[in-house]
Amino acid sequence: MYWMSQLYQTYENNIGKTQQDAITLTPLAHMEANAQIEVILDEDGNFCGAGKIDKANAVTLIPVTEASAGRSSGVAPHMLSDTLSYIAGDFKKYCQDEKSVKNAEEKFQRYIMQLNAWHESAYTHPKVEAVYKYLNKQILISDLIKTGIVTLTEDGFFDNRKISGQTYEKSLVRFRVLSMGEAQEESTWEDSTLIEAYTNYFLSEQNGKEDVCYLTGKIQPRTENHPKGIIAANYGAKLVSANDNQGYTYRGRFQNSEQAYALSYEASQKVHSALTWLAKKQGVYVGTKDKRTFICWNPQGRKTPNILDPLGLIDEEEESGNPDIPYRKKLLKTLQGYRDQFDDTDGVVVMGLDAATTGRLSITYYNELLASDFLERIQYWGETCNWYYLKFTEQKIPYYRIETPAFRRIAECAFGREKGNFIEANDKVLKEQVQRLVKCMLEQQPVPKDIVYALTVRASTPLAYSRGNRERVLSTACAVIAKYYRDKGIWEKGENDEMKLDLENRDRSYLFGRVLAVLEKVERAAYDRGESREPNAIRLQSAYVNHPLKTWMILEDVLRPYYQKLKPGSREYYKNLIGEITGLFEDDDQSVLNQGLKETYLLGYYLQRAELNKKKDDQKEEIVNE
Repeated sequence: MYWMSQLYQTYENNIGKTQQDAITLTPLAHMEANAQIEVILDEDGNFCGAGKIDKANAVTLIPVTEASAGRSSGVAPHMLSDTLSYIAGDFKKYCQDEKSVKNAEEKFQRYIMQLNAWHESAYTHPKVEAVYKYLNKQILISDLIKTGIVTLTEDGFFDNRKISGQTYEKSLVRFRVLSMGEAQEESTWEDSTLIEAYTNYFLSEQNGKEDVCYLTGKIQPRTENHPKGIIAANYGAKLVSANDNQGYTYRGRFQNSEQAYALSYEASQKVHSALTWLAKKQGVYVGTKDKRTFICWNPQGRKTPNILDPLGLIDEEEESGNPDIPYRKKLLKTLQGYRDQFDDTDGVVVMGLDAATTGRLSITYYNELLASDFLERIQYWGETCNWYYLKFTEQKIPYYRIETPAFRRIAECAFGREKGNFIEANDKVLKEQVQRLVKCMLEQQPVPKDIVYALTVRASTPLAYSRGNRERVLSTACAVIAKYYRDKGIWEKGENDEMKLDLENRDRSYLFGRVLAVLEKVERAAYDRGESREPNAIRLQSAYVNHPLKTWMILEDVLRPYYQKLKPGSREYYKNLIGEITGLFEDDDQSVLNQGLKETYLLGYYLQRAELNKKKDDQKEEIVNE
């Protein structure tokens, strides 16, 4: 239960500090809900007006009971603010069928009795007095009809219209009460004295069975009803629950749920409130429909990076498209901003959440690290997993800069397919692969070989992509391949700061990659101005990977007429370059040379191609342009 302890500490450290934030940490016995109607009362409980609420301002903090916080069926009224079917005593008058009438009558009776108990307690509040006096008159619906918010059919029953997307029955009402002796309106959901009054009242009414809370170690009233709505995408899913005494939730290990766990109401509320707040405030998602949520936070409330793209902030420092700033310098500068705010003992927690069913939320990943270790591992990932990416300035001028690809991009390039202008992957595949990559970074594990292989296969089939996506897939594959070999110790860490063509590299696959780049360049150099068809080296690349020597011979035959179209100096330059590369092969056995290539061929291909395409400012390039 250590994850609960971290959330409990997060609540204790941050409660009361978020009132001015767009997303607030909800206090005990409260939850946030979207309201559709706002009713204004005076201090004596007289109706002063009402209006519909814009969706942008609909989020409202409302007091709740233990039962109502997790209600899905049955009658369980909230306290003070609730839907019209609960708080309007005259709602039943406008229902058409007898079942709806009985249901509305039961809801109102339960609601008004509950509100009256608070109203008569030592923890009452002037705003509670006003709301109780008004609702006890049972005229809310008639007042809303007068204001035009609720409309009826010719027979005098509710019509089928909705308020901000909700039926009348499910439209939630919040209240404003005119201040004592003033003309200023004050909201019930923002009044700290009212919030405190209800919290104290609710805790004073706790009379459940007492037990030792597994989280706090205190003897307190335990709870079996835990909040839902932690993750918006999986609203009905609960993280803590043991209400299935027929299945295998705890059977086989315990006789009943009480033996499985004991959690006090106070602890449960604080844990769930903190997690809900964190998910809304800084949760990031993987997937479009079937989503997985990742949360990265510091229990003291200090800022942490987006765990799915922790180095994305580097991009913000290069608005002008200036590629001259060294990548490592930008990386260190970005992370230093986080390091400066942490103390030596501060920690960072990373959690992954997903719903296996509509009612069950599970923790798919959990890790705790010292903040210093956390940032060091992000830095190591950034230093070892990066490559050149094609970018454009505001003037549409192309340039290359070094980037660390986001986890989502790696997973999409490895396991996705091009759809329109984008590369998309199945949600189930995407979220699992992204989580594997997050784990690799945080635990400094090697990149899984299957991801390296999948990227190599995708980058070796360039005709499956548009030109823009083709370049993204190739760069992403090179970044991950480079990291794979750096982690194996073949490349020194930091060598990526100057990723240049290695003219001494005798790796067979690397050399064949260089040859492929030259063959591609020969054909492109012979094209007429404006010709944009794909060269044969691109068309046959997938075959080249599996049978490089055989495919090379085929390409040499195909390229003979293209060689003839080149100027003599260019023709000689390309042939000499191929001769130099060929001279580096250490084995002349054709059966060995024709074996399938390793992923390193993509590095040789990319860097040789970049060398051939850069500005013509050296002697060799002058020869090409004779």
